[in-house]
Amino acid sequence: MSEKKNDFEKLLEEYSDMDFEIHKREKSLKASEQKDLFSMPAGLPDHTLDLHGLLKDEAIRKVETIVKELKVRKITKLRIITGKGKHSHDEPVIPQAVDSLLITLKRSSFIRHIKWENRTVKSSGFVDVV
Repeated sequence: MSEKKNDFEKLLEEYSDMDFEIHKREKSLKASEQKDLFSMPAGLPDHTLDLHGLLKDEAIRKVETIVKELKVRKITKLRIITGKGKHSHDEPVIPQAVDSLLITLKRSSFIRHIKWENRTVKSSGFVDVV
């Protein structure tokens, strides 16, 4: 029960932070520009990062490094292939760790959108980041 509550608290906190950031940006945008705040850009990613074969700590370091350099590398959309964890002995480790890191990086304004392939971390093999 406490795990579900903790997940809910994280989700609520994420949406509260998003709401505040969106509200701040909305004030400075025209109505026609505001719709872009809520949608993931269409099309293929500019860059793909495949984490297959990496350990959790290696994967996290790679994701953090490239996400923090998105603007410098002129990458507007990044696809991170986490895999679904089918070869893990227990629960998939990398997708959950990447999701936690991406939420933190989003709060720090390194990224604007996080979109998992099948809408949830557990059923997805990759995530798109803008």
